[in-house]
Amino acid sequence: MFVVGTFYFFAIFLIFSSLSVIFSKNPVNSVLFLVLTFLNSTFLFILIGAEFVGIILAIVYIGAVAILFLFVVMMLDIQLIDIVFSVKKYIPLAVLFALVIISEIIYLTVVKVVKGNILLEPSSINNTEAIGDVLYTKFFIDFQLSGIVLLLAMIGAIVLTHIYKPSIKRQNISHQNSVTASERVSLHNPKNGEGIDA
Repeated sequence: MFVVGTFYFFAIFLIFSSLSVIFSKNPVNSVLFLVLTFLNSTFLFILIGAEFVGIILAIVYIGAVAILFLFVVMMLDIQLIDIVFSVKKYIPLAVLFALVIISEIIYLTVVKVVKGNILLEPSSINNTEAIGDVLYTKFFIDFQLSGIVLLLAMIGAIVLTHIYKPSIKRQNISHQNSVTASERVSLHNPKNGEGIDA
């Protein structure tokens, strides 16, 4: 009974923090509410026995993604202006997404369980070990390919944002290696009260 009450507490808190992310006018507050949403999701995953997914959610999203969002928002210095925002035109799309998600939840929790009549066998290993066993045996190639795809996405983002500007000083490695010692050092003997034309 305590576990069920705790689950509902975190679930309700998750809904309110998610709505706060959407309707908060200050972008910094939105990111902080997003961190709170991820934290509540972590607690929910741990309560249902998926501690690996919960800890990964906390490490990846709270420890990296949400903090990155926060730093980007703070460095952009977004001016808080009142934007004319019409919520009514997005209501049909929101209702459609809500119906799709609710239908998936009903299908997975009611229809599939009743039709499949699943019998869960007790296992001596925890879910972290089970996920690792599946990832590094049956889906090893897929797991490595997903890492390569993420690496290519990172390289592509760097290439796309790497804009050449003449005002930015850049290293020319071949020019630096081809310069001789006589070209690097210039000796001058200025007279008193005179400067040097460099």
